[in-house]
Amino acid sequence: MDLSIVFVVAGIIIMTGFFGIFLFDKTKIPDVLLLMGIGVLLGPVFGLVGPAGLRHFAEYFGTLALIVILFEGGMDMDIDRLLTEFGIASFLVLISFVLSMAAIAAYLHLVQHWELLRSILLGSILGCTSAAIVIPIVEKMKISGEIKTLLSIESALSDVLAVVISITLIEVITLGTIGIRTPFRAVVSSFSTAIIGGALAGIIWLKVLNFLKDRRYSYMFTLAAVLITFGVLNFLGGSGSIAVLIFGIVLGNSHSFSKMLNISDDSLVESTIKFFHGEMTFFIRTFFFVYLGEIFVFKFLNAQFFVVSIALFLIIIVVRYASVLLTVKFFPEKQADRFLMLSMMPRGLASAVLAILPVSANITESEQFIDITFAVIILTNILMTFGVYYADKLYKREVRE
Repeated sequence: MDLSIVFVVAGIIIMTGFFGIFLFDKTKIPDVLLLMGIGVLLGPVFGLVGPAGLRHFAEYFGTLALIVILFEGGMDMDIDRLLTEFGIASFLVLISFVLSMAAIAAYLHLVQHWELLRSILLGSILGCTSAAIVIPIVEKMKISGEIKTLLSIESALSDVLAVVISITLIEVITLGTIGIRTPFRAVVSSFSTAIIGGALAGIIWLKVLNFLKDRRYSYMFTLAAVLITFGVLNFLGGSGSIAVLIFGIVLGNSHSFSKMLNISDDSLVESTIKFFHGEMTFFIRTFFFVYLGEIFVFKFLNAQFFVVSIALFLIIIVVRYASVLLTVKFFPEKQADRFLMLSMMPRGLASAVLAILPVSANITESEQFIDITFAVIILTNILMTFGVYYADKLYKREVRE
């Protein structure tokens, strides 16, 4: 593609992202499908971008997008609400993820006659809701802070569960070894290491920001610290994603830590960090969802593909419905939010990145993971779009009454 055209297209994509936010404010229709649609036009439809070459960058670009979105989501969370909603979010994510993974695996193994471990692997890939989609959407909605925190935490935990379990299963399939305790140990170790490491990094960084309050480029220095925190915690066996989320929560609640850390002025986070990171998140998120549309090539478009994709979509809906019903039964105070909780089932960034890994690991017959995952991402995001629209109407009606 000519260099001039590249910059024109890039400018159009950024403008589309801006108008997508404007469209959401007016209609409550998320911009995700619009951005992915542009990517499909640029890649598979018109062939302006070669999808095969772009797939090599999926893990890196997807991870970067997740980092900036989780960091922003953490900074926007109130720590008191977090402590209140964490138990409910954990309950919802465990039920939703485990049941989704089990139901998808059962269908693929028993009905489609897939090999068992391969069925479980795709179940774990599609079992998670997408923090990269849920967090920005709920932040723009005029709903209570409690339900925003609940859905944000649920999606973040869900992404991490999917990453840890999917990577463990890929190792099991490629190496041919498994222990019954291995996945559980991996999850517990990943979460505990991330929470402790992220909290320590955030507390240390508040002291650093207090020292830098009169200096320029404090945001870029902070972004560097976020990337380093993610990398170090991943290297140590923890979840870099959860560590970044905790890092953001500490910085976003700097007023709660100021006395403990003997910080006299914590305004730098509010005045500089949050502002510039919001701009960075918009930029990376916009290009990521366009990129997501570009990397998919529909090689398996046949009757079997449509049957499997629609069946998995229906399974996800049924499991989500059952999970929300159980959650509101045990936590009746969430009864009023059940429709929004049900709607927030979009698959996205984590599922897309994870679907590519089995192919890279040369797992037999895993090529169709990518196309099936893309179909499920599209279908669940369409459903979320309708859900968000009607949930917003319900909340407005309740406010008037």
